[in-house]
Amino acid sequence: MKKNLFAVVLLSFIFAISLLVHIKLAAAILLMIVYLSIILRSEQSIIKVYFFIYLVLAGFAGESGFSISGNQSINLLGILNLMLILIFYLKLLDFLQLRKECWNKSLIYPIFLFALYLVLTIPFSTSLTASVRDLIRMLSAFSFYLLTYFIIVNNKNAEEGIFKLITAIFIPLLIYGIIEYFTAFNIFQLRSISVPIYEDWHVIGQFKRIRTVFSGAPHYSFVLLMFLPLYLYYFTKRRERVYFYGFILSLFMINVLLTFTRITWGAVAIQIIFFIFLFRPKKILRFVLPLGIIFVTMSSQIIARATTVDGSALGRMDVFLYGFSIFKDHPAFGSGLGTILFSYKTAAHGDYMKMFAETGIFGGTGYLIILFTNLIFAVKNFKENDFAKVAFLTIIGFMVFSMTDNGLAYSHIFWALLGIYNGLIVRENFCKRPLLLAHNKALPV
Repeated sequence: MKKNLFAVVLLSFIFAISLLVHIKLAAAILLMIVYLSIILRSEQSIIKVYFFIYLVLAGFAGESGFSISGNQSINLLGILNLMLILIFYLKLLDFLQLRKECWNKSLIYPIFLFALYLVLTIPFSTSLTASVRDLIRMLSAFSFYLLTYFIIVNNKNAEEGIFKLITAIFIPLLIYGIIEYFTAFNIFQLRSISVPIYEDWHVIGQFKRIRTVFSGAPHYSFVLLMFLPLYLYYFTKRRERVYFYGFILSLFMINVLLTFTRITWGAVAIQIIFFIFLFRPKKILRFVLPLGIIFVTMSSQIIARATTVDGSALGRMDVFLYGFSIFKDHPAFGSGLGTILFSYKTAAHGDYMKMFAETGIFGGTGYLIILFTNLIFAVKNFKENDFAKVAFLTIIGFMVFSMTDNGLAYSHIFWALLGIYNGLIVRENFCKRPLLLAHNKALPV
């Protein structure tokens, strides 16, 4: 409670000073004070509010900001990310008091160590401003992961309310995605969704790529990819409301196709193959006919998109080679987080290359360790909890997407979902352990 009060007092002091410096900055800090005062009343509200932000408002907040001086500006999404880091810090004392069974070393310690390493790379950056901004984004994503993990571990059935909110958000998004495709216009960005396709820098066609409230089609496709395993699981395993989840799953698949994001198509195909192997569902066969009809109807566009090597694909190869040259020049600590975008004026389009180039051999290896430790933890718990399988499918989708796109740029949703799934696994394992011990004590010697 004292830390919460201290944070509000500190922000109030900064607000008073900012009134003398910049009125827009003062307004943003005032909103932070009000927001912090409200959100800290409930742990579950923290998760719900941030899921709403990253599913509905991230695109708007990422494009909205105001100038401070010269070429320096503050992005509203960056302010929200700072708030997320602050909230995790305020809650950390409560988390430290949780029983030791909740502190799974393979899930928690790699995140803390990697975050510490990222902070230590800042002095070696070739662009301090770019690195600090990217560091805030990554630390806020890890904060979201740890928040969801600890809150789910400590609150029974907390995930149900969170998943209900997510479903309520997705239904209008998915329906609007189809409307957006047929109208070929995005009402949130007030522009056409038709995208030209280049070959040898000549326009050879165009595709209508839906994006709904997100900044672009890849961002929207990534969000769909992350949530698809959850709704596949709900449709297969939940006997109640089966037609409802079947309807949502159908909308998911249609929207994934309409984003025309090739790496997402590949990741979804891999997810479904693993899903069939892990769950052996019979219900999934019901989607063969409707998806077949959709595929045949759009086959010419889908095949053209899948087989065209356009300027976008060639540009990604150029960025990859540029990232490799950075790694050769800065093998130990990298050139600094966010410096590829700063120097090359385009995103990295490949998270593994990005991490090795920007944080060096130690950072790239540490990032892979985090992904694989979570993957191994999921595999080890396949028999104990179905959500371990959902987590596995989510990680696989993220790892495939990150090969050629910017999963780290949108990764808050991934880390938050992974925190929920891991929290569920740890919580259920702890609940089963006392029963197992009681059973063993009752056995005759």
